[in-house]
Amino acid sequence: MNKRTSTTANRLTLVLGASLLALAAACNTSQAYERYNSNPVGCQTCHGSFTDNTSPQGTVFPNDDKHYMHRNNSYMATACDLCHTDGDNDNPFIGSSNGTTGVTGLGCSGCHVGSGLRRHHTATGTTACYGSATGCHGIVPETAPPENVFPPYYGTADTRCNNPGNTAQVANTNENWSGSDFIGLDNDGNNLYDVADFAIGGRYRILSTTKEGNNVRVTWQTAGGRKDAIQASDVVNGVYSKISPTITNAGVGVVTTNYVDVGTLPGKPKRFYRVVNVP
Repeated sequence: MNKRTSTTANRLTLVLGASLLALAAACNTSQAYERYNSNPVGCQTCHGSFTDNTSPQGTVFPNDDKHYMHRNNSYMATACDLCHTDGDNDNPFIGSSNGTTGVTGLGCSGCHVGSGLRRHHTATGTTACYGSATGCHGIVPETAPPENVFPPYYGTADTRCNNPGNTAQVANTNENWSGSDFIGLDNDGNNLYDVADFAIGGRYRILSTTKEGNNVRVTWQTAGGRKDAIQASDVVNGVYSKISPTITNAGVGVVTTNYVDVGTLPGKPKRFYRVVNVP
């Protein structure tokens, strides 16, 4: 009886071991998909075919398709071999390509940082691949390079991509290739795009405090996509308390917003303010 039980357990261990090895082999990649268009689902499921001019996410691409935007000299002017492997037929591999002289071929991930993309998709609720308990990539968020770190292809001679911070809102430069929306990319996957990311946009700046009757209007500079709150104290180095609700800033790039501290005057000869980020 004991021998029979032991044999069954050993067989079960062997079966489980084989299954785990098969799973490891299937997931032996840092990418969610091997290629842009994959079956039954792939990047095209959410972002449209590589040769479509629109995306289900709402992005409109110039001159008919994503491929043209990446390749044409009026836009990104990216060398074919940075994205493609011989014979891939406009369906690029996510993590590999021919590469060019001095530039290792990394496929799509040469610009779209793999670890950042997976973190971004998890942050926005997309868990079909990364983030699900049964997905290849598990449920532990990865660490991605900060937003101000150049992806491998940026700044090379074979593409016009050269500014991960998208600090100038000018069409067809930085990361403004699609529809001139100036949003750019979330390369580090923390769901803060470009100048909204503290690695790019730096600190807040209070522009003015203006008396309006018994109220004080606080105006400050921030970035679209950030969530802010106003704190106040009667002593400059004192304890600051939150006096505003969480303020979600619309738009992209550097924006200016304000909050009215109602009824704080008279009765307070001095009032000090600061802006804080709400995670």
